[in-house]
Amino acid sequence: MRDQLARLALAKAFDPASMQLGEALRRRPIDETPLTRYAEALPGRLPNPSERRRWLTAPESLEPQWRPLAAQGWRWLALGDEDYPPLLADLPDAPGVLAVLGEVSALTRPQIAMVGARGASAEGEANAYHFSRCLAAAGFAVTSGLALGVDGAAHRGALAAPGITLAVLGHGPGKLYPPRHRRLAGEIIAAGGALVSEFAPGRPPSRRSFPQRNRLISGLSLGVVVVEAALRSGSLITARCAAEQGREVFAIPGSIHNPLSKGCHKLLREGANWLECTDDVLAAFEDFHRTVAHSPSLSKPTPPLLRYFIGGVNSLDQLCERSGLAPPELTAALLELEREGHIERVGGGYVSRPPG
Repeated sequence: MRDQLARLALAKAFDPASMQLGEALRRRPIDETPLTRYAEALPGRLPNPSERRRWLTAPESLEPQWRPLAAQGWRWLALGDEDYPPLLADLPDAPGVLAVLGEVSALTRPQIAMVGARGASAEGEANAYHFSRCLAAAGFAVTSGLALGVDGAAHRGALAAPGITLAVLGHGPGKLYPPRHRRLAGEIIAAGGALVSEFAPGRPPSRRSFPQRNRLISGLSLGVVVVEAALRSGSLITARCAAEQGREVFAIPGSIHNPLSKGCHKLLREGANWLECTDDVLAAFEDFHRTVAHSPSLSKPTPPLLRYFIGGVNSLDQLCERSGLAPPELTAALLELEREGHIERVGGGYVSRPPG
């Protein structure tokens, strides 16, 4: 309990200056240094400096805040701890303390980040679901930000593989944002993934916190896939962080008429990897040769969704009603069937194609 309270005290004292805490922990490892010594490194711009010093002097004062979170399963890792993710530890601006809910070992798995617009198009969400599912089946954990749109589709795609997915939060442990993804967060944890935050408990989401957390999404990962992004978006911030961190950046090309394709096209002009199929990612990482075709979870001779097709044109509404699938999940499945040559998109819906 004492080591967890010490790590929580540091997270509270330095929030949101987690990067400065990381620098301090590199000089003075937490298990070898009295907490009061870290007060010397507190940035002067932080509010309530006397209260922050008190947390370092008496971390037991935070026990009422720590106990309910610990009961939920939250755990705090300090830079230098054995299970702190090594890819993140190598960054000069690594966060000093991470709060983790779920499987801590998931943070050390090879990860691919997937980011994109909150207001993504149906095709964007379908692409996120499809690529995430394929990458998870190929052995990657998929990391995203639990936001609406592309993030949510990416997490669901990884879970469908079935695979591991991690959600990096733009707020502290406690209330989950967005609230409608509370169930999804539970599914991530139940499947062996984790929620991760560098912020202290009680820290609400804000315009500043999301760009700060984006460097964690890329920093935990070997590469970043941008699905859809406007020219001014958090996804491009994540891509910039990835490039600065020496990570691979992939972008999915889209229609010239879609404003959410402009960010991806900008990245491609600047040298990002062109992404059309899973092999484009696997080719960049020689340790991952297992493709979708070799995955038992995805290589089914007769896709079950085909049973809902009848002769003629099948509309999206008809297929939703027959299959019972939600529109984003159905659109992703249809896109996959189309790419595999089982169906064809026509005016008014889809038609099935004869085998062979």
